[in-house]
Amino acid sequence: MRWWSASLLVLAILLVGGAALMVVLGAPVAAPASAALRFPWALLSAEANRMVECVECHEPDSFHTCETCHDDHGSAEMAGVPFDDLLLLAGDFPEPGYVAVNEILPYRDQPNTHVGLLDFLAERGAGDFQTVTLASRDEGFVTLDRANLTAGALLMPHTDGVRFAAEDLHVSTWLKGVWRMVVVGTQTPLTIDGQKTSIGRLLLGPTRSVTVEETGVMLKSEADGQVRSARTAARIEGAPVEELAGGRAFQALVVRDARGGERTLAAEEVRGALLAQLNGRVTLVLPDRGRSEWIGDVVAIEVRR
Repeated sequence: MRWWSASLLVLAILLVGGAALMVVLGAPVAAPASAALRFPWALLSAEANRMVECVECHEPDSFHTCETCHDDHGSAEMAGVPFDDLLLLAGDFPEPGYVAVNEILPYRDQPNTHVGLLDFLAERGAGDFQTVTLASRDEGFVTLDRANLTAGALLMPHTDGVRFAAEDLHVSTWLKGVWRMVVVGTQTPLTIDGQKTSIGRLLLGPTRSVTVEETGVMLKSEADGQVRSARTAARIEGAPVEELAGGRAFQALVVRDARGGERTLAAEEVRGALLAQLNGRVTLVLPDRGRSEWIGDVVAIEVRR
C-alpha cells in the first residue's frame, strides 16, 4: 500500500505544482485555480450558485459570459455607449429639457452601469410625482404609477441610448432606446377653463403635431456653380387648444402668463394652436404666426363663450 500512497502523493504534488506554475505564468486555463487561491470559498460558492441559476435558461455548451450577457439582454458595455445621445425630460420636471446620456451618473463613476429610476427622478427634482411615462424610439411607451415603482426599476446604458428594466414589473413594460420621460407631478399650476391641470397631464394626450416655420433655402455650389434648394421646418407636439376650450363654440381666449401679462385672442386666431412645452416653458404655439407672436410661460387660459 506504500507505493499506492506514494503515487497519490506524487500525483497531488504534480497537480498542485502544475496549477501553481500556471498561475505564476498567468496561463488563462489557470483561472479557476487562481480564483480558488485568491478569493474566499464563500464568495466562490455564491458565484457558482448564480451560474447554476443562469444555466436554468442557458444550455451549458452555449453559456455566455457577463460581457455577452450584456449584449444578449439589451444592455451594453460602457465603451459602446453612444454618449452623445440625448434624453428629453418633459412634463412636470422642475427643469425640463434635454440631458446628455453621459450626465447620468453611473455611466461615469458608479459600478454596475445602472441607476435607479426613482433616484434619477429625485436627482432631477421630480421625486414627488404621480406617474412617469417612458417613450422609446420605436414609438412604444409605458406609464408607471409611483406606487408601482421600487428600487428595482433601473435605467441602463444601451446601444440606442438608455434601457429601462424592472425585475418586479412585467417584461412587457421594459423598453430599449428610451428617449423621452414625461412626469406628471402632484401640483397643478396650470388652469384651463377653470380646471386645474399641468403640462405633464396635457402631454399625455390627446396631442397633435403641427409644422411651423417652413421656408425654402438655397445654396450656390462653389464646386460646379449649381444652385440647389430645399425646404426646412420644425415639428411641434402639444395639446390642441380648441379641444381644451371645448370645441369651436367659443368667442375668444384670454391667455395669462407667469409675469401677470394678459392677452385676448379671438377664436379665429387660435385655430390649430397648441399648448406645448418649448425650452422648458409652457407656450401657446400659433402655427400661422412667427415665434415672436407666441405666448410663453402660460399659467391660465380663460374661455369666453
